[in-house]
Amino acid sequence: MGKVTRLKGDLDDVDALLEIISVIKDVATNRFFTFAQRKANFQKFFEVFMDFFQIVQNIETECPLLRNDNKGVTLFIVSSDQAFMAQLNSRLTSLALQQSEKNPGAAIACLGKRVAEKLRAVGLTNIEKIFTTDQYPDRYTLSLAIREYLVSRIMEGHAGKVILIHLWAKNFTIVKPRILTLLPASELIRTGGGDITEEDGQEMDGQSREDKYKLLLESPPDKIMKALADIWIHSRLFELLSDILLVEAAIQAQQLESAMESLGSEKKGLLVSFRKAGRDEMNKAMREVFTQSGVAKGGRR
Repeated sequence: MGKVTRLKGDLDDVDALLEIISVIKDVATNRFFTFAQRKANFQKFFEVFMDFFQIVQNIETECPLLRNDNKGVTLFIVSSDQAFMAQLNSRLTSLALQQSEKNPGAAIACLGKRVAEKLRAVGLTNIEKIFTTDQYPDRYTLSLAIREYLVSRIMEGHAGKVILIHLWAKNFTIVKPRILTLLPASELIRTGGGDITEEDGQEMDGQSREDKYKLLLESPPDKIMKALADIWIHSRLFELLSDILLVEAAIQAQQLESAMESLGSEKKGLLVSFRKAGRDEMNKAMREVFTQSGVAKGGRR
């Protein structure tokens, strides 16, 4: 096989790959924006809960979901088992290691088998529970199961705080891990919503934590907190599990875009080599023609 023929075959292969990858990338991009439109915006819902937690923070109750003195911590890592998410799962593992060092003896639970393997590889072997998406029919049921596990950790005294580490797609191009405090409610008030990614949290603006309210409670505070905490946690978990779909679509599109750029550069190199090889073959053919012409003229003499 001549060099030109081989290079032409390589160019055809690269063109076919570029076409396939372009189609898959467009599908991933469309998935991201479709999921983004379908995603329910829970922000107003969460703000109402924060207002309620602010009001009830000083009521007399022994419900550990509102506040407690238990120093135990449960770390819950929300990840994806998709192969192309390995790099981001490594970042989740690094954050989990940092939080584990800040909270010695913390129990760990996670969504995803791959991240559990990475956690064990860095020495975090205290993994109490591993959830996977194929164990449950849908994300609603999965978030219910996770909620029951996390609430039971608090109610049974195994932990006093639940910290979530998850992947968050700020937009199509920015995807990063985020750390949230899920329980108890007093920590949500202290940190202004629970986000402790950048720092340990700041006090909420506005009303002081020492403000007093006159409340008329028709039910025992413990029952109220248990019912509302269930709704709060389930909604929060369902939102985070839905975000995983956004993250997966964004990362897949980004990696396919990178692959297209790499193949595009390879195609340019092949095209240059193809043209050069074509000129070389043409020059070689012309030299052979002139040589044969010279030999023929010499023979006639």
